[in-house]
Amino acid sequence: MFPNFCNTHLLRYKSDHAPILLDFNNIAGQVTNYKGPKPIRYEQTWTRDPLHYDIVKDNWQHTRGSIPQKLNTTLDSLHRWGHKTFGIIPKRIRKLQDDLQLLQEQNGAQNLTTQIKEKEQELDNILECEETWWKQRSRELWLQHGDKNTKYFHMKANIRRSKNKIETITDTQGQKLYKDTEIENVLVDHFKNLFTKQDTHNIKETVQIVEGRISQDMHQELSKIFTKEEVFQAIKDMKSLAAPGPDGLPALFYHNYWEIIGEDVTNMALDILNNNSDPSHLNSTYICLIPKTNNPSTPSDFRPISLCNVSLKIVTKTLANRIKDMLPEVISPNQSAFIKGRLITDNTIIASEIFHYLAHSKRKNGYVGIKTDMAKAYDRVEWDFLEATLTSMGFPKSMVSTIMNCVRTVKFSILINGHPSQEFYPQRGLRQGDPLSPYLFIICADVLSGLITKAQQDKLIHGVMICHEAPEISHLFFADDSLVFCRANTKEVSTIQNIIQIYQNASGQLVNFSKSEMVFSKGVSNQIQRDISNILPMKILNQFSKYLGMPVALGRSKKQIFNFIQEKIWKKLKGWKEKHLSFAGRGTLIKAVAQAIPTYLMSSFLLPKGVCDQLEKMICNFWWGSSTDHRKIHWIKWSTVCKHKMEGGIGFRDLRAFNEALLAKQGWRLITQPDSLVAKILKAKYYPKGEFLKASHKQQMSYTWKSILQASWVIKRGSYWTIGSGQGINIWEDNWIQQKGNPTSTISKPNNCGLIKVKELMDDNYNDWNVTIINQIFNPYEAHMIQQIPILDKTQSDILTWDGTRDGHYSVKSGYQAIMEWAKNSDNNNATSSNSSMEIWKVLWKLNVPPKHSHFIWRCLSNAIPVKGKLFKKGIRCDPLCPRCLNHVETIQHVFLECDWAKKVWFASPLTLNLNSNQLTEFYDWFNYMIINTDKECMEKIVAITYEIWNTRNLLVFQNKDLPPQEISANALKRLHEFKSFEEQRTPIQKPSHKSCRNNTSWSPPLRGCLKANVDAHLSSDGRWLSGLVLRREDGSAVGSATRMHKGSGEAVLGEALALNDAMEWVAKF
Repeated sequence: MFPNFCNTHLLRYKSDHAPILLDFNNIAGQVTNYKGPKPIRYEQTWTRDPLHYDIVKDNWQHTRGSIPQKLNTTLDSLHRWGHKTFGIIPKRIRKLQDDLQLLQEQNGAQNLTTQIKEKEQELDNILECEETWWKQRSRELWLQHGDKNTKYFHMKANIRRSKNKIETITDTQGQKLYKDTEIENVLVDHFKNLFTKQDTHNIKETVQIVEGRISQDMHQELSKIFTKEEVFQAIKDMKSLAAPGPDGLPALFYHNYWEIIGEDVTNMALDILNNNSDPSHLNSTYICLIPKTNNPSTPSDFRPISLCNVSLKIVTKTLANRIKDMLPEVISPNQSAFIKGRLITDNTIIASEIFHYLAHSKRKNGYVGIKTDMAKAYDRVEWDFLEATLTSMGFPKSMVSTIMNCVRTVKFSILINGHPSQEFYPQRGLRQGDPLSPYLFIICADVLSGLITKAQQDKLIHGVMICHEAPEISHLFFADDSLVFCRANTKEVSTIQNIIQIYQNASGQLVNFSKSEMVFSKGVSNQIQRDISNILPMKILNQFSKYLGMPVALGRSKKQIFNFIQEKIWKKLKGWKEKHLSFAGRGTLIKAVAQAIPTYLMSSFLLPKGVCDQLEKMICNFWWGSSTDHRKIHWIKWSTVCKHKMEGGIGFRDLRAFNEALLAKQGWRLITQPDSLVAKILKAKYYPKGEFLKASHKQQMSYTWKSILQASWVIKRGSYWTIGSGQGINIWEDNWIQQKGNPTSTISKPNNCGLIKVKELMDDNYNDWNVTIINQIFNPYEAHMIQQIPILDKTQSDILTWDGTRDGHYSVKSGYQAIMEWAKNSDNNNATSSNSSMEIWKVLWKLNVPPKHSHFIWRCLSNAIPVKGKLFKKGIRCDPLCPRCLNHVETIQHVFLECDWAKKVWFASPLTLNLNSNQLTEFYDWFNYMIINTDKECMEKIVAITYEIWNTRNLLVFQNKDLPPQEISANALKRLHEFKSFEEQRTPIQKPSHKSCRNNTSWSPPLRGCLKANVDAHLSSDGRWLSGLVLRREDGSAVGSATRMHKGSGEAVLGEALALNDAMEWVAKF
């Protein structure tokens, strides 16, 4: 049954048992077919030795040649030193384990305790290196601060290796090949062919549709000289441990040694960016093949992901950073991928509204929705088409030339089971993995968007208008995902087919009709559907099941539709249950993955309460260790577990509240980005003559809109209006009298008062309040509050301000915190946490102890430890007496404080605590007392000893073994010391940067040719702000100074903002 089975007895290490390893896959015995060494790469483990910095510095300073040559020489030296210093980690571990086992066997005859401890410490260090080594290969960027994760990372890396391993391939003749040379030839031939240039037609005429998109101001901005700050920002933004390119150096290398190599690398990048130097020496790229199916058999079953050298990515990311700022004004609103201010949910919400309209439309002229699949979209982009598009749009010639040099000089090699194939030169395609590629792709795709829009403007096709005032939608693009709409007749569909053909001929793109689909609205006859299918030979569906991963057709049974998200999370939970993670490890996985999976769906839909309950039930079961066949006790209510850590919880999300916070973000975007395509559509249909916050329920609303509307209460309750002109604020209905922390204050309208807008409360010049009118209408408190509100710029529109953030912009995090705070305050049965209660949690979570220790203490303080007394009360058949003294019921208090054995442990510890005189009857009260009366270091020892007492108790209960009290604290403090040592080593040892930030309180002059304004504000005794500023030249001489007085509140940030505003107004006059 298990042909690869292997049984191994492991070392008895920090235990009195020798573990047995049962390996059913015998991974250690599996050897790749490929011979020869794999490419070397930079190892994060090397940073654990302080010599790594000096080696890089010495090699960089003494190596002559180009930057790639210096990088290669430096890596070679590091690799040789690393091999000598750290060795081959698995071999070193085995050697140390053998040495330790020999010492343990000889320890009975001679006292070798000191040698054993030294050998254990050496083994601890190399095991920590092993964890880092496997983590770097696992690509698990989200798992942090759990227990030692070597096994977990090892497993993840082996799973990746197993999934990505290519043992056989089927060639074009259908023959299966197994030899490594044959596999390589098939793959190289396939991708050579894929990246080979094909004949194109009418490129120049086709790209004229996007001519002149770059304005003169944009052209001037794009043409500016690139700076070293832009280069530094590019490398700073890169993920440290993303897979490296052929040179073996991830971004981590650049981050660690930028002080040494930064100047040379920056000069090289700027030479390419500003002088159009040849980047070919940086442009070798590995193609990593990612399986698209569970059992890939042909080359087409793999997705090619490019692993570029970071030295080249610095150049392309610098280009990308400059280009992306222009794209919102260049790319059509029908595209939402990679554009600042646009989200993928813009497309899904619009699509949802369109399909909802089509499902209920009774129009005679039916519509067809066409979802096209572009085959190998990135890989088929013709370079001549890309260059022509950039030129037609109006990008500077120098920038176009630099971009095309980076695209055209690439050299590919396919990674097959970790070994690079023969090199070849592509003739077309954009690399998936190059930071610039996504932006170049959407620029090319905007040609297709432009062609469809032109046909729509010429009335050759008609998009869908969900209501009279709504924009007409003919297409929605997200990267290579296209959704096109037109009337369901052969004439318009033929126009679409012709546009697709023109675009294909010019760009190299190819629609895969076998994977493309279309749906029709009600009333379209079968004959018309067949006629259209003859023009566009693709599958006809009753409805699309999903668009961009979102359900688009929602019936009455929402719970059934959203079942897929439950299944997705359940698959994750099932995969984790075998990892035997601690509570700390499980908590990390829950927060980072299980609760993150539904986030995308919850951004557009309000999940039914039953779905949220089911998801939370699954997560809760996993948290407490339950499985399908074994249920564990849930010791604490899930609502308590979801509380903030400072309030006695773990900080898991309440899914319903988080769902509303996400949807409120959509509502906030409708208010703050009214010119976006999604805002125009929703406003036209649901609040054409009003505002989002005053929209109400209507008949035939889509479920998407219902969901967003249902979350609008969050914005209403947590925001207020910042006054500009005052013209858009209703005095009596809107929140505009700001009270920090209580922005929802509104005022009652007096009888016979005809004033409606806040503007009417201002004086004739709209520069200040009309105090006479205000005092007549409002009570003294309200009048005082109104007069404290500053009127800064009457020409500006009124701004909705979110109370939960410093900048006044809504964020999902602040929205969620507000919802949870409101729920806590409204729950009369749940008293607000006292200061002492909050202090105990604050201290606990800040202790420098292993996470599983702090989680254990949290369970103790929450009365959630399975002591026998509690188990007996819950109906579990067991003896409730303490297993040691057999005289008292085992409670949490008894286990840790009252049992004579526990008292001996505390007294024998370095803390020498005498608990005989302890008068506190609860563990919580005792722990809180110790926090008040001891320091942090002492509390860390208390936590470690408490954890060890419980471990020893379990040893007695489940294995009938015990340890003497004097050994408990020694073991606990030893493990605490080991943890702290590891924590200190987790941070790479680097040379401190001379460019680090320092507190500099002295005045520094402005740059040559510039002026510097220094400002400050002071709150006077009568409650008014006095702002002052001085404007100085580069030599320190004053240009002038000024002061101004403002009405306002006692908020310091307001005074500073007023002073800055005064400075900007004054400086603008110079």
